[in-house]
Amino acid sequence: MKIYELKNILHRYDKKIVLDFSYLYFSSREMIGISGKNGSGKSTLLRLLAFLESPSGGEVIYCGESTKEIAILLPDVCLLSRSVRANLEYMFKIRKRKISESKIKEVLDLVGLEPRLFLNRSHLELSSGERQRVGLAQRLLLEPKVLLLDEPTNSLDFAGLEAFSRAIWWANEEFGSTIIAISHDKKWLDQNSKRRLKLHFGQLIEQHQANLLSHNWSKKENGEKFYDFGKGNILVLPHSQKLDMREGIFIAQEHIVINPKEDGFEAKIEGIRLSPQEKDKIILECKVGNEIVRKLLPIDRASDFSLLGTIKIGFDVVGIVEDNS
Repeated sequence: MKIYELKNILHRYDKKIVLDFSYLYFSSREMIGISGKNGSGKSTLLRLLAFLESPSGGEVIYCGESTKEIAILLPDVCLLSRSVRANLEYMFKIRKRKISESKIKEVLDLVGLEPRLFLNRSHLELSSGERQRVGLAQRLLLEPKVLLLDEPTNSLDFAGLEAFSRAIWWANEEFGSTIIAISHDKKWLDQNSKRRLKLHFGQLIEQHQANLLSHNWSKKENGEKFYDFGKGNILVLPHSQKLDMREGIFIAQEHIVINPKEDGFEAKIEGIRLSPQEKDKIILECKVGNEIVRKLLPIDRASDFSLLGTIKIGFDVVGIVEDNS
């Protein structure tokens, strides 16, 4: 069951577009990790999901019972100027529920903070990592249907990271919480996600179909960018002087052409598999030079290709430049 649907999202600050994608959904009980460089729109997306902001265009649809089911943990945890106990008891008060000592101790244990040592500790006596874990404990007491995590690992040491990870998996199992985390820590995201996305200049890339070329970009004397796939396969992007190559250049599915009418690159088919997200489509993995290019196709096209067979691949260079500008 879908818990969110985002349609035709366009979000800008002043004149700068920070998010621009047509569709995104999240399912109930999913654990999703979202990566991307600074300025790619990660935190903005999380704020839209928390309804802290509204998109400049398009709509964010929450399919649960109430947006009160959504909890967000920001990098700078804001605690009451009181004890850990008072901060945790406050979560019962805002939900108008009876305070449960056993649940308070349970969530503190879950985040790796021994109740005997931490319950009566002042907020001033906590390290930044301990504050982060108390913040998570607070949100676990809300039993959220959606838990949004913004750069949750920044201040955690190894032990804190392990406890934090165990706690979010527990929330996913115990409450059926949908966990959506954004982070620069790709290793942590890989270990704590069932689905991975990447934001690139405000555009969403599903990891299983991503074509983010980041290794072999160079530029000609006039500033135009070109990519060396290896073995003599060079992709030139005309009028690309303004493109920033530092985080790579993304090639969207619609800008990849199989067996183009004009000249293309010779490619060997390295894999043909079902898309994990779109069951009516296949992912064709093709090797161009030394690189893998992924193309999403309707499932009824599967019989057109054979493993280790060769095809031609072309690129819509105008579309690639426009997407990455």
